[in-house]
Amino acid sequence: MRQFIPSSFKIILRLFYYKEERVRFLREFVIRKRQNINIKKLDSQSKKVILFLIEGADFNTGKDRISGGIISIVSLCETTAEMKAIHNAQTVLCTFPQERLIEKHEQFANNTPVFRFSQLSYFTACEEVLVHVPEYLVLRFIKLFTEHKLSWLKRASYLHINILNQSIKLMPEPEVISRLKNLCDKVTITTAHQQYCTAHFRNFYEAPVHKFSVWISPEKYLFKTYDQKDNLMIISPDAHPQREVILSLLSSIQGLTIQVIKDLTYEQYKLVISKAKWALTFGEGLDGYFIEPVFSGAISFAVFNTDFFTSDFSEFDTVYSSFEGMKEKIVDDILRLDNENYYTP
Repeated sequence: MRQFIPSSFKIILRLFYYKEERVRFLREFVIRKRQNINIKKLDSQSKKVILFLIEGADFNTGKDRISGGIISIVSLCETTAEMKAIHNAQTVLCTFPQERLIEKHEQFANNTPVFRFSQLSYFTACEEVLVHVPEYLVLRFIKLFTEHKLSWLKRASYLHINILNQSIKLMPEPEVISRLKNLCDKVTITTAHQQYCTAHFRNFYEAPVHKFSVWISPEKYLFKTYDQKDNLMIISPDAHPQREVILSLLSSIQGLTIQVIKDLTYEQYKLVISKAKWALTFGEGLDGYFIEPVFSGAISFAVFNTDFFTSDFSEFDTVYSSFEGMKEKIVDDILRLDNENYYTP
């Protein structure tokens, strides 16, 4: 029976039966009104548009999501907009069609409004479009494109699609990239890490590859010295088979407090890492949980990962060759380094 019910009537039924749908409808009604105001601040006659695509708000909570990837995309978008005098294009951050709407990301500092994809019709004179698509959303992009749900892009006389390769482990297969090439005039790939910005990957994907990473440097963080620190170790939330064993070993260190990073805004996270002496990532290794605490005066621990680390990191005392090696050495290394004369982040 459901297949014969008009979609508009289904929406009405859901609003009638489900409180959360009514809450969402009212929330998005307000967001749409504000987005309609914000879009008018942009140049509708711009002949070039640079588009960054992201996921929408969390389905259940309606809140914007926070992750290193999302923060970096918003940062890249913000910096691109600041370079308008160079590229002479209008820069826009949009959610995918059918996603929960976002007016602005609230869990980290930024000045970038978020629009819904249907608003792109506002740019009536657009001739060239550059679309930045996160690597894990490429297949979905192709599906929406072929289903004519991204039809505004087809109006452009020149369409360039760039894959934001923020994690080599999430990149689609070369066959998928070949399908993408059939949809546009040009496909490129930009990377977040130097390790996979190489000729090997250019040949593997048969597409140009360039470094396009966020600006990250110490002055953006609150640095504290050894005597200003708490004996605190922050832990990334990533799952790993050795996680519980290593955390158990760390809990044996007298006076050490362990805090798993979760349910924090980015600004709250930066405040926590400023207090921490130590940081441990179970993730990709060369990630925010490793780099950002160092900028805040902490010592970071990780396992060397050939997908993300360049070879020089293998020389670091706190970058282990394996999790087995970490289990054997990390407690002794913390006890050895927990001295103002040796503590050198």
